[in-house]
Amino acid sequence: MAASLRIGIRELVEFSCRSGDLGGDGGSGVKALQGLHTHQKIQQRYAAEATAEYAIKRVINIDGEDIELGGRIDLLFAGESPPRIEEIKTVSKHSAARQQDALHWAQLKCYAACYASEQGLAEVMLSLNLVNLFGGKEQRHKQPWRSADLEAFLEESLRVYLRWHRMVEQQRRQTREQAQALSFPFEQFRGQQHRFAAEVYRAIREQQRLMVEAPTGSGKTISTLFPAVKALGENLCDQIVYLSAKVSGQQQAQQAVELMTDAGLDIACLVIQAKARSCPCNFDEDEIDDEGNCQRCIGFFDRLPAAREQLFKTRRFGVEQVQAVASEFQICPFELGLQMLPWAEVIICDFNYVFDPQVQLSYFRNDSSRKVLLVDELHNLVDRARGMYSASLSRRQLRKANDADNSRQMAKALKAMQLALDTSIRSLDSDETIDDEVPDALLQASYRFSEKLGFDLFTNKHIAPETQDVAKAVIRFQCIAQLFGPHHKSIAQKPLNTRELKLLCLNAFEYLHDCYPMFQAVCGFSATLSPPDYFLQALGLGNEANQLKLASAFPVENLKVCIASYIDTRYRERDAHIDNICHAIARCYRVRSGNYLVFFSSYYFMQAVYQRFAELYADISALMQQRDFDEAAQQAFLTQFSDDSQQLGFAIMGGRFAEGIDYRGDRLIGAIVVGVGLPQANSEQQLIQNDFDAMQLDGFDYAFRYPGLIRVKQSAGRVIRSEKDKGVVILLERRFQQAGYRQQLPQHWQPQFCNNVETLEQALKEFWEHQDGTD
Repeated sequence: MAASLRIGIRELVEFSCRSGDLGGDGGSGVKALQGLHTHQKIQQRYAAEATAEYAIKRVINIDGEDIELGGRIDLLFAGESPPRIEEIKTVSKHSAARQQDALHWAQLKCYAACYASEQGLAEVMLSLNLVNLFGGKEQRHKQPWRSADLEAFLEESLRVYLRWHRMVEQQRRQTREQAQALSFPFEQFRGQQHRFAAEVYRAIREQQRLMVEAPTGSGKTISTLFPAVKALGENLCDQIVYLSAKVSGQQQAQQAVELMTDAGLDIACLVIQAKARSCPCNFDEDEIDDEGNCQRCIGFFDRLPAAREQLFKTRRFGVEQVQAVASEFQICPFELGLQMLPWAEVIICDFNYVFDPQVQLSYFRNDSSRKVLLVDELHNLVDRARGMYSASLSRRQLRKANDADNSRQMAKALKAMQLALDTSIRSLDSDETIDDEVPDALLQASYRFSEKLGFDLFTNKHIAPETQDVAKAVIRFQCIAQLFGPHHKSIAQKPLNTRELKLLCLNAFEYLHDCYPMFQAVCGFSATLSPPDYFLQALGLGNEANQLKLASAFPVENLKVCIASYIDTRYRERDAHIDNICHAIARCYRVRSGNYLVFFSSYYFMQAVYQRFAELYADISALMQQRDFDEAAQQAFLTQFSDDSQQLGFAIMGGRFAEGIDYRGDRLIGAIVVGVGLPQANSEQQLIQNDFDAMQLDGFDYAFRYPGLIRVKQSAGRVIRSEKDKGVVILLERRFQQAGYRQQLPQHWQPQFCNNVETLEQALKEFWEHQDGTD
């Protein structure tokens, strides 16, 4: 009998039978790996009398639908009378009433119903074995069940799921039909957009990996989402996952989906917003009850089914829609969004939900649907991934937590971890020491801290906020310690005030490579993916990935690129050239007044130039980006750049104002880039260089030159954002004359070298006079 629907028993009960509060034994203080080891020990203990991981497979007809069920029983005592089916669950504390146990009893009932049907049994013994994680003590609860009652329970659970499944499938059929008929949501493709979209579609159809360098203004978002939706319509995939490192990129993706919905596509698009920004309990004290619990977590699963169905029927899973439904049913909006993951055709989220080992959503790894991964601003993933696979613990963190109000056992564990950190570092010969191993004493102390944290969590003891912050750092430290490999270094900093132990990832390509198989096709794209060999290696895509490099979509004559070859910003020379830099900025601004951004690679140097510029040119109003800009300050900075303004701004390469922002029209007519954008030369960056050298690659290029050029090109890319935009890019640095830099500049730039400020001024005058004559 061929089943039309396949489902795991665990998945079935999670959907149909779950009730009660959000949370439980999966808290941060309990290590999943430790629970697995305890689980395996119990199975080994009864190896002589029971079968471990007994496979269940059954096809059952419910309301005319053949459904295939599958799963594995933890322990089957087939020799007992009646046979006993046991589920093992590791817990931190035994109690008389545990609401989460209801889910495990439901799972047991479904397993037992299938086993009883398979063996033709009239009765089965169900056993829930709660094993204390810290002591290994077993507490077994048994219940005999008639097979007829178990069968009725299973059938009712399946009907709940089947009703939902049929509603979802009906909607998905309609969406596929609409996707098949969907036309491009603009009058025509622009430039090489059609070629771009065709290559994305081909990669999905052939289940390949594709890396696309598409210059600014290529319409990258719609050029990837549209062919992916068309592939969904042709049943080449089931789900589209779109990643962006910035909220602005996620908003652009959502707008692209909305364009297609306006064109007749009814598609469910889920936007995952960070928990810190989406959950009301983070900024509204009224959401927290007297015991410190979020009220929206209490009874979450009791109210989830109605909320889930209402949200699904709206076919809109954006941030505002999820928040509205969550408020109506008084449940956690972040968790509601996660519950909708399997039912969305498009998922829009940050990089970390796919690539970060601690934040990665288990759905992406465990769900069997055919997913397509689209990665926006792919160049950002290199540095982001290094951060995802790095961790640190500092003396300052531990002391702050130790000074807080904790239980006696927690305070003892914190002191032990602080002592282990001090002991690991105090005996070092230098202020900074690099090693190839994780200090075992500190790691073991962190595990003991986790045990105490888990015990306090499950006994409802008070845990200070400072201790909760340390717990997050400790858990990441343990996670990275388990992944620590040949492309990691352990860095110990000895000075008392900055004493810290870092697990630094130098190159994350192997970890990224292991994530891609979760998706049947992968397409990453950006305006800056040159040289391709660097990105293919650093991103773990491998040489088997296809590559596409598109030319500029805009008239090359609309952009003037000048290189001020008389300015030297190397560290030893730059102070002597500050006045030259200021004069160049002022001349550019006065040749054609308007909005300009001046980009620097460091705050310190930017501030020095800004202060000198204010002295020399007090008549020119200038703004400067600050280190501590929050969202409101960033927005206030951006509002100064309008079509009617004439604003000069100083900003950081690779920062908020250098990537992911469209300064269309006259919002920006010039980008002045000071220097070659090299990352700060420090011991960590030197280690990254050494790691590339060890792989027979040019370490300086891979660790310094290429990352710097990416920042330069991203900053310059803010100027021309549409076919009608006209503007200038000025590179203030003589090193751009060198072949190693010049060859990596975009081909359509056609730079003019200027050996003094007068030739720079003349080149700009000629450009703007020509533009005025063509208007």
